[in-house]
Amino acid sequence: MRLSAPALPYVCPTQAKVGAVHKSSIYLPDELKRDLGELAARTGRSEADLIRHAIERLLAISDTPTAPAAAPMPIHPRPALIGVGVGPGDPGLVTERARATLASADRVLVITTDVRSVGRAEMVVRSVAPTARVQRVPFAISGDATTRLASLHNVAAEALAALDAGELVAVAVIGDPAQWTIFPDLAARMSALRPSLHVSAEPGITSYQAAAASAGTALGTAGGALVVLDDATDLRRHLKTGDDTVVLYKASTDADTLRSAAARADRHDAIVAELSGLPGQRLSPLDDTPSGPISYLATIVFPARHPVAVTSVSA
Repeated sequence: MRLSAPALPYVCPTQAKVGAVHKSSIYLPDELKRDLGELAARTGRSEADLIRHAIERLLAISDTPTAPAAAPMPIHPRPALIGVGVGPGDPGLVTERARATLASADRVLVITTDVRSVGRAEMVVRSVAPTARVQRVPFAISGDATTRLASLHNVAAEALAALDAGELVAVAVIGDPAQWTIFPDLAARMSALRPSLHVSAEPGITSYQAAAASAGTALGTAGGALVVLDDATDLRRHLKTGDDTVVLYKASTDADTLRSAAARADRHDAIVAELSGLPGQRLSPLDDTPSGPISYLATIVFPARHPVAVTSVSA
């Protein structure tokens, strides 16, 4: 014969403890109960009031809008030709979108004057995307128009072979793809050969932006223009307008020619940036720059001579 235990009256846990602690703190750990009691004693507020206040703050925080989610990384179709700006030389100035594109590309073309040496763009690519499949393509940067056109066709042939194989081809360039690089001409050539090809670009920071930031110099002011030149031929004409910031970008010239043009226009606060983003980077006033040629990738910034009052500058 099976015997059953006698039934015992049910006692609610809350009822069992109500004589020892306040109902408001009944579910709290002992240490937290003690701290709550001490706080209530110090402030003269009831434990229930303190708990209600804490809950209200928690709900208020949960209603606060969160920071917007990061933009999704680019997903490029295949085949596609993508120009990628890798900045002036500092890997830290390469955008996350550019990094992602370089890493996902089947082939990264880097333009060079000598296929036996590592150029600045390639240095940056290998730093930010170590696994990228890099291919050097020669280009006659300093050649005449005919030679440059022939070089462009050679680059297009290399890109076309990869694109016809269904690859995502990135073209890494110093600075921004849209500013004084081979990419716009290459994109136009490829679009003519393959009208349905997807062509786009990931922007990059230019050396004159980096130089101006390092020097604390404004590139644009209200009422003025930002003039970017790749040749010093018309420099004096542009410097005459004192409200305009003038940049000489990727140009071959010499310091004496620049100083002469600056003196005639009464522009004595120009800065010269060489080796931007690289070890040994130099940023100095034009007046202190030694006489002689200035390297091809140097950047010269002539700030506006008549800065506009801050109150007139829009946000």
